[in-house]
Amino acid sequence: MPVRVRLPALPYSTYSRIMVFRLTNETMKNILFLTLYLLLAPLSSFGSNNPEACPDGDRAVTKPAPVVISSVLESMASLKTTEGKPAHDLSTELVRKVHDIFDHNKVKTKMAQFYSLLYVINEQIPIEQGKSVSLDGSTTRPILIKSAVFTDPEIPNHIQKVTIDRSKLDEPKYEVTFDQDQTLVPLNKGEGFYLFRNGLCQHAQKLIFQKTFTVSLYINSKGNLVAKNFKGVDLFGAFGNRGLFDVDINYVELRSVEFYKGTPDGKVTVYVSKEEFKKNEHNPILRFITRLVPDRTIQPIDW
Repeated sequence: MPVRVRLPALPYSTYSRIMVFRLTNETMKNILFLTLYLLLAPLSSFGSNNPEACPDGDRAVTKPAPVVISSVLESMASLKTTEGKPAHDLSTELVRKVHDIFDHNKVKTKMAQFYSLLYVINEQIPIEQGKSVSLDGSTTRPILIKSAVFTDPEIPNHIQKVTIDRSKLDEPKYEVTFDQDQTLVPLNKGEGFYLFRNGLCQHAQKLIFQKTFTVSLYINSKGNLVAKNFKGVDLFGAFGNRGLFDVDINYVELRSVEFYKGTPDGKVTVYVSKEEFKKNEHNPILRFITRLVPDRTIQPIDW
C-alpha cells in the first residue's frame, strides 16, 4: 500500500522555490560532470607510457651533489635572525637530522634536500622565539650554498630575507623574498625533465619564482615531507594534451609536492597557472575547468 505524505500548508511560491533550487542544483552538478567528462575522459586514454615519444627522458640528473656536512653545520651554527640573535643551537638532534638530509640513501634529490633543510631549521628554532621569525639573509645564504641544494650557486645569492610563520609549529609557512622581480631556476642543468602523458611529450623546463615566494611544510602520516600551498612560483615548459581536445600550455602552478622518502619520486599536484591565461589565448571553458581540476602525477622531481 503506498505511503501518503501530507505536506505542510505552505504557499505555492515556497514549494516552487524549493523545487527550483533542487532542480538547479542537480542540473548544475550534471552539467559540470558532463563537461569534466568530455574534457578529461580523453586524457586517460592517451596516458600510457611511451619511452620512444620522449627519447631524452632517461637523461634526468636527480643525484644530489657531494656535500661537506661539517661546512653545512658550521654555517647553520652561524644562522641569525634579523635582530642579530642566534636562530638556534647546534644540538645533537640537529646534527643527526642534517646528516640524514645529506644521506643519499634517505634523500635522493636536491629539491627534497632544500625543503627538508627548511623544515629542520624551523623545527630547531626554540619556541621562545615566537610565532614569527625573520632570518637574516646574509647568514641564510651560506647554508644554501654550502649544502649545494641548487645547481647554480648564484640563486641563493638573490635571497634577501626569509620569514617563518610558526603559528603551527609542525606546519611552518616560509616566505622567501628575492632581490629581483623574477628568479629563474633551470631544471636538470637546463635540459629539463620529460614525461610522456596525455598523448604528448611533456617537458618541464624551469621554475619561475616571483619576488616573494611562500610554501608550507609538514610531515604526513607516511613519514613523507610535503610542501604545499605554493604561491609566487610557476613551472614553465611545454605541456598539454593530444586527443579529442588538443591543448598546449606553458605555465602551470605548483600546488603541492609529496616527496617519497628514499626515492627520487614525488606526487606532484599542479593547476594551470593564471599566468598562462595572461600570456596565451585559450577557450574560457578551459580556464574554468582547470581552476577546479588539478593534475596529479608521480614522477622524479628535482631541479
